[in-house]
Amino acid sequence: MLGRLVERRLTYRHYYWASEVSFDKGTPQERRIDYVGFKPYTPNYAVEPASVELGTFVCYEVKSCMADFTSGNGLTFYGDRNYLVCPAELYERLKEQEIMLDAVNAVLCPSRSGLSLIPRPAMGYSPEKQSYRRRVASEMLWQIVQANHEREQA
Repeated sequence: MLGRLVERRLTYRHYYWASEVSFDKGTPQERRIDYVGFKPYTPNYAVEPASVELGTFVCYEVKSCMADFTSGNGLTFYGDRNYLVCPAELYERLKEQEIMLDAVNAVLCPSRSGLSLIPRPAMGYSPEKQSYRRRVASEMLWQIVQANHEREQA
């Protein structure tokens, strides 16, 4: 259910996106992000030469429970905006245990109806400490393309 909500959010917000996006494949530093989305920068709805470089990349990591959160898999955030998606119960538990999420801009939890994701503040996040992308746009886009290609081949 959480994954479907992320997919709906990315599609509704007009992002190009892929699930299970790998970085540094074949190296000891290989990391996989559950969802990576990209929206080109288009002021006044005009595509310009810098639209790709100035675009926004968003990363979503989906965690269904505390065991999933502490498993050591995931929690990789390379985007301009980074989100942890989890049930409200897990959010409350993270908050109670004061688990800091430095790279996360917000935690998204399903609404009561289960039809949308509601942002909640991330513990340890402040506007002065905004995340910033460390990877170039061409690499991020290539990995989105690769992930979609691999999904089509499966």
